[in-house]
Amino acid sequence: MPDAPATAPLPDDLATCQQMIRALLGTVAELRSTIEQQQAHIHSLVRMTFGRRSERVAGPTLFDAHPPPEPEPPPPPPEPEEVVVRHPGHGRRSKPRDLPRERVELDLSEAEKACPCCGGARVRIGADVTERLDYRPASLFIREVVRPTYVCRGCERRGRDIQAAQPPPPPEPIPRGTCGPGLLAHLIVSKYVDHLPLYRLEGILGRLGWDVSRSTLCGQVMACAGVLAPLYELLCRRVRQSDALHADDTPVALLDPRRTAHAWVYVGDAANPYTVFDLTDGRRQEFPEAFLDGYRGHVHADGYAGYNPVYAAGATHVGCWAHVRRYFFEAKEGDPARAHEALARIRLLYAAEREAKEKNLTGAELAAYRREHAGPVLAAFAAWLAEEVPRALPKSKIGEAFIYAANQWPTLVRYAGDGRLTIDNSPAERAIRPLAVGRRNWLHIAGDGGLTSGAVLLSVAASAKRHAVNPWAYVKHILTQLPARPPGADLTDLLPDAWAKTAA
Repeated sequence: MPDAPATAPLPDDLATCQQMIRALLGTVAELRSTIEQQQAHIHSLVRMTFGRRSERVAGPTLFDAHPPPEPEPPPPPPEPEEVVVRHPGHGRRSKPRDLPRERVELDLSEAEKACPCCGGARVRIGADVTERLDYRPASLFIREVVRPTYVCRGCERRGRDIQAAQPPPPPEPIPRGTCGPGLLAHLIVSKYVDHLPLYRLEGILGRLGWDVSRSTLCGQVMACAGVLAPLYELLCRRVRQSDALHADDTPVALLDPRRTAHAWVYVGDAANPYTVFDLTDGRRQEFPEAFLDGYRGHVHADGYAGYNPVYAAGATHVGCWAHVRRYFFEAKEGDPARAHEALARIRLLYAAEREAKEKNLTGAELAAYRREHAGPVLAAFAAWLAEEVPRALPKSKIGEAFIYAANQWPTLVRYAGDGRLTIDNSPAERAIRPLAVGRRNWLHIAGDGGLTSGAVLLSVAASAKRHAVNPWAYVKHILTQLPARPPGADLTDLLPDAWAKTAA
């Protein structure tokens, strides 16, 4: 059936109409800006094609005898109604007190300390202290480990076996390697937190005095991933213990041969606050099925059918309202009336979530608040959706938005009855966004062997970032501790949240 006309009747709900007006005003401002940019671009192209190439200004100039009066400026457009957001001040922030300090004192000479009037010595009555935040470039150093050897000279004189003793060497992340845990932690943080590719690290370390090849750096990083593998397995087990987790994926270029790999991210709940990655050589349902094997909790995810075996095995799918909103946002140019009405209804759902967050509601209280405030909005949305789906062309943007929302509706309303769930899958999208930045810098993964290593190191970096710990100090600590632990040892104290409490 044809699309509904743009003059479709407005909803009776005043709050929904207000949200529609706000969305329409924002769209008008956006379209006005787009038109102005396009007009400027068109004028530039017309001048380049048909006009003079010189930069002479046409029309009256300052040197004309009687310049025409300036036209009156058009009245300003009405300002869209906006929510006032108070931002913190832009003044200078206080300097960190825990940074090391160097004191430089500038004193007068003995001759300058003498009074020019009477010649007596002037007495110090105070000092002005000026603070400046300064910087010292990073540096490499060689750590020498000296292990003295002791022998018994008495036994040696008597011809007995030499009784020698020497302290054992300290465990190292890479046995007989050339790098200590501090430098290895710097390599990992630089690539997987700061997203520096190894060829840039090669140049940076060369300026610091270490002439090292990129292949050597790659080997050191992959060896560290093998050391951190037991901690990665613990992180994965803890994420799978979550009552509700978030899942998403993004493509990554894979070489040898060139193809597209995928990075799957799994974000644990508040009781298991860790973020882990699983890198695979494709996007097939077997990968989330293998990672979530035996999981019976809730999975926040989009409508990707690859998760269906996980749901069939006992997990519960929780839909994402952010994906629904994205569909309607992309349809607002083709069908602005219905798209803005849908966006207004979704805005009311998020307003209820924001108010609940301001009240610090959790658990059963949050579920009750959602049923009271979001329940009527969801019921009205469902009735409106049932009316509009048959009227929309399936292949149009608005039709795709309606069909996606209708197909996902049982999963979209699930969050309202459980305080452990969230309205969308934003935690997974936020966790995977840094990977999109990283792949623009290091471009690709060299081969299948780098998939497991990348998953381990990305997971350690993401979990450390989630707890706002110093990533270099944390990675250096676990690279120092893990080689000394026997296989199968308890590594709970090496989790980022446990380490943060100990470090504090």
